[in-house]
Amino acid sequence: MFWILLDSIGVHVHVLRAVMWAQTRAKLPNHAPSPHYPRVLLLVNARTSDDKPTISVKVALERAGAQVHTVTEPAEAERWVRRWDPEVLVLLGWSAATGDWLQRLQLAPHQGDLPFLVVGNGAQEDHERMDAVAALEVGAQAYLPSSLGSEPLTAQMRNMLKNCERTRRPVQVGELETLYIDLVSLRVWILGQEMHVPRRLFYLLHYFALHPDEVVSNDQIADLLSEGEGAYLAPNTQVVKIHRLRKILESAGAKGWLETVHSFGYRFSPPKNM
Repeated sequence: MFWILLDSIGVHVHVLRAVMWAQTRAKLPNHAPSPHYPRVLLLVNARTSDDKPTISVKVALERAGAQVHTVTEPAEAERWVRRWDPEVLVLLGWSAATGDWLQRLQLAPHQGDLPFLVVGNGAQEDHERMDAVAALEVGAQAYLPSSLGSEPLTAQMRNMLKNCERTRRPVQVGELETLYIDLVSLRVWILGQEMHVPRRLFYLLHYFALHPDEVVSNDQIADLLSEGEGAYLAPNTQVVKIHRLRKILESAGAKGWLETVHSFGYRFSPPKNM
């Protein structure tokens, strides 16, 4: 009888923990970024040794609706600027070396118009004042002291992303506009022909265009089609969506652009030029 009672208590504790965990998850905001969210690159200065400010800044940016990638070295940031084409650069912490790197970056082709802002990393007041002046002189949109907390950063980022939305550059694949996607007007041209693409397939095609010749997994595609909400997507639904996207491509003369990579996912391989 004693062991039965213990087993019963153990079962109840396990169930209670499961219920509490489910309730906790339900209360947490969903920060899973949909791939068509604005892209923000976060560069953490080497002087910021504590992880807490980095996590706090990243969460504040995600609350503004951004997809955030974090790097810790300017050279790594430069590679991500070239291949990921972020819409905003955020720097956590400032140094003279950071200022020199930014000035060189602004001289690179197509990078001079990349907006950036700086978040203080808790330096002494006198140093932070000098950092703010230096950052603004280099061209920062804003300098936010760490003492202000995360809410002003979220508000500032929302404003910057609104401005980016108005001037967001279309995605172009190929030298002669084999594929042209305009995120502002939500229009698509394939081989010079404008095509109607349903909303979810539009963002799926946009993601493929940003990652040509890369294998996109079935899990990534499910996340794209559920718009980052993590909702369950039946395998048959994904197959149907991919089939519809292929039919749209084929009707514009783009047969064979979307390949199946068995057991992995799909690869989008448009011609580099025509």
